[in-house]
Amino acid sequence: MLGRLIAKVTALIWRWSNDRQAVVSFVGRYSAHLAILALALCLGLVGSITFTPVSVANMTLSLEHTVQQSTSQHAIAEAVATPTAPVAATAKSWQSSSRQYQAVFRQAVPHTKIPDRVRLNVITYTVQTGDNIFTIAERFELSPYTIAWANMETLQGAPWLVQPGLTLFILPVDGVYHTVMEGDTPSEIAEAYDVEVARLYNQWNEVEPGASLSEGTQLVIPGGEGEDVEWEPPPPAPAQPGVAAASASWGACGDLSVSGPGANGWFILPTGSYAVSGWYFHDVRNPGHIGLDYKCHLGDPIYASDNGVVVFAGWGGGYGNLIRVSHGNGYQTYYGHFDSIAVGCGQAVYQGQVLGYCGTTGWSTGPHLHYEIRLNGVPQNPQLFEP
Repeated sequence: MLGRLIAKVTALIWRWSNDRQAVVSFVGRYSAHLAILALALCLGLVGSITFTPVSVANMTLSLEHTVQQSTSQHAIAEAVATPTAPVAATAKSWQSSSRQYQAVFRQAVPHTKIPDRVRLNVITYTVQTGDNIFTIAERFELSPYTIAWANMETLQGAPWLVQPGLTLFILPVDGVYHTVMEGDTPSEIAEAYDVEVARLYNQWNEVEPGASLSEGTQLVIPGGEGEDVEWEPPPPAPAQPGVAAASASWGACGDLSVSGPGANGWFILPTGSYAVSGWYFHDVRNPGHIGLDYKCHLGDPIYASDNGVVVFAGWGGGYGNLIRVSHGNGYQTYYGHFDSIAVGCGQAVYQGQVLGYCGTTGWSTGPHLHYEIRLNGVPQNPQLFEP
């Protein structure tokens, strides 16, 4: 029986080898059966393989070691990536087949604190209502002395006279602000402010060691110390009788309200002459100077340039003997360096009236009149108002 089967199969193979169409037909008809037979043979081979507890345990430990190593490498990578940043972290955990794992995740920090930086230049500030030297100093985190020393010409050594509208220099650091005068040398400037010469060569000053200094150059001198500052005014002069009944000009002498005649609306020359002796308004040699220095001789009369009422008469620091007149139209005039004063606070004055006599008191190197015109506290160029 077996012999007949073998002979038959042999005959079929010989015939198919010579008949390609027959082979293709056979494969197409029985391909599905052949695939099932191959799958059965594979499953039989897999079923013959056995897994021991040792191999399973080894595979589990290997998997755990891989997870642990990956977690450690991830943590190390994060630590290396941000070596200096503070890490706020939260922990999460999960359960594996045989042990518990814990991972650390970085929390987001939405706010970054940027450190304060020193300003790189001198700025200006316009005095506002309610300001004084101390509040301005606090606003810019500077010493009140720095504010006063940087604005000596503007304040004329009388910081209590600071008014809204006045423009002040604000330094980037505590120290002094020096305007170079003709003949100034670095060593002399350093000695005047009790600092080393090297302090003059810094990021705020465009000067080089060994180079000559140009007149009018303004220098920031960190740590420099100027003259002592008088923070309180002297007691006001007592009010004198004769205040006019008109209410077109007004002011105050201490706690006393005063009034006087209204302004004519134009100014005369307070010395009777156009001659100037000293600094001009915002002089290029002294930019902080906010008045005009009229020439006069010791004892010459000084006249009120318009109608008004005296709102200050007395010692004004760097102004020396000072008179301020309010004209009732937003303007005030300042007259400084008097040798003697002829009027008192609260007194009404008229255009051309003698206020006092030319002198050289306060910050003065010779007899002259320091004259200012201010509109709502803002200094104006007196030459623009000359008749």
